[in-house]
Amino acid sequence: MPAHPFPEPIELVYKEVDGLSIAMDIYVPENATKEAPAPILLWWHGRQSSTAITPHMLRAPAKHNLCVVSVDYRLAPQTRIPGVLADCKSALEFFETREFAKVTGDRVDASRIIVSGSSAGGWLALLAGTGIGYEASGLEPPKGIKGVIAIYPITDLLDEFWTTKQRPVSYIGRIIEHSEMTTFADPNSEKTSWAERTGKRSFFYPYMLQEAILQKLLLEGTGIEPVKYSIAQNIRTGNFKTPPTYIITGNSDRRVRHQQSLDVVEAYKSIHASVEYHELEGLDHNFDNEEEVEMESMYEFIKSVL
Repeated sequence: MPAHPFPEPIELVYKEVDGLSIAMDIYVPENATKEAPAPILLWWHGRQSSTAITPHMLRAPAKHNLCVVSVDYRLAPQTRIPGVLADCKSALEFFETREFAKVTGDRVDASRIIVSGSSAGGWLALLAGTGIGYEASGLEPPKGIKGVIAIYPITDLLDEFWTTKQRPVSYIGRIIEHSEMTTFADPNSEKTSWAERTGKRSFFYPYMLQEAILQKLLLEGTGIEPVKYSIAQNIRTGNFKTPPTYIITGNSDRRVRHQQSLDVVEAYKSIHASVEYHELEGLDHNFDNEEEVEMESMYEFIKSVL
């Protein structure tokens, strides 16, 4: 099956900040029309770039008549989490602009949006959909999101998975020296909104696990408590939005402990909110990057919501 059964994406800048032009890739279904515009499936990557979109999402415009939008955002620690959430909100607001309508030929329905993401991107989707963390970041929560899809998401900075050093990280098998990561770990280094999938920065995530510094990378200097971005704890308060939510993870994930997904599911259930959970036996992180994976249950969820 070809990985790109439709034209190349529309590439455009949705925000300029810190001297960066932050981009999104837009895949408009060929069958979408002004009379029958396609809904939006927005996807945030984990720690790479909008070009890291998975094969099943590349097929989704043709197969599921969805306008898939893959979005970049500024990366930590050069940008702390309030800045990251500001980028997420800017992307959602961009869909309401005349520029977006023009480049998509008025064939996309910006009133029907489902937010999604993988790994850290899944966390961003949960934060955007519920509004958790936005007030703490000095931002108004996003509005109008119809559903949330979190794929093996990070959900809680307080989880011991992030606060316990892993030396070495299981899937690396060696200690990553600080000298290898100095540039990426320095908050004063040049800001960026993307990273090469196989570049030197690809070792920064396991280095973060090795040294247990996720809280530091995202929050140092902000004065914000980590719990302000914890999904399950905040959902249980009943003070946040809970649009229909779909969560999928593998129970052999070495990059994000799947218990974090379970905690969120239980929190949704505790307040009788709508949540659909899929736990895949023996699968690790990035299982949906495989060419043959279709994620049919995810697209059935989208259909049920929209």
